[in-house]
Amino acid sequence: MKYSVCLEEVEARWVGHVLELPGCFSSTIDQKETIAQIPQAIHHYSSWLKEHGEKYLSTCGEITFDILEIIREWSFPPHPDYAVNAFFASDSIPLREDEIDNLLLLLEWSYQDLHRSSQGLSQEIMLTSVEEGWNIEGILKHTSRAALWYLDQLDLAPKPQTEPKTWQESLEMSKAQLTLVLPKLVGVGRIEMNQGELWSPRKIIRRSLWHLRDHTAHVYQFRNRLGV
Repeated sequence: MKYSVCLEEVEARWVGHVLELPGCFSSTIDQKETIAQIPQAIHHYSSWLKEHGEKYLSTCGEITFDILEIIREWSFPPHPDYAVNAFFASDSIPLREDEIDNLLLLLEWSYQDLHRSSQGLSQEIMLTSVEEGWNIEGILKHTSRAALWYLDQLDLAPKPQTEPKTWQESLEMSKAQLTLVLPKLVGVGRIEMNQGELWSPRKIIRRSLWHLRDHTAHVYQFRNRLGV
């Protein structure tokens, strides 16, 4: 099968999104290497689906793909510390009703995987610095905040009477809200700009799946380095 890929620069890394496979991506610090790893990313994604009991993708034969867009991040002049990330042409396409059940399932698995990534770890391990001041708990807090922040770009974030006190509460809140609003976004062609960055329902889903799966892998990288 031939796939469509869009590349974006994110925090000095390159991420290649496979459009036909929501949440499937390759990522390295080098653009050419990211492109070269697309077939491997598709194989890994197929294995991930199988682990969750989903139909195994046929990855026999040569995997081919077209690069549709390559977009660098850039600084928004009024807020130079804010990096504006890609809005692909495909992000403007409204969500279809026949996509929703699959997207909800992929989100459910991604949230489950992130939760499982820290199971059995002591608080000491969670707080052990691994890289440039980052620790496992820091990754989880960052990911949970980002999940709510993405929703807020279209004013879809929940408005709780009290702020969540833990990363677990933040993740559960974002998961519940995505599950609630996603079916209501079918056919919605809304595009908003915040701090120079364009957002749409499809971009929120793309970024959410990528961020959850990327940082789940990040946690396991830290666990390996800590020997746990």
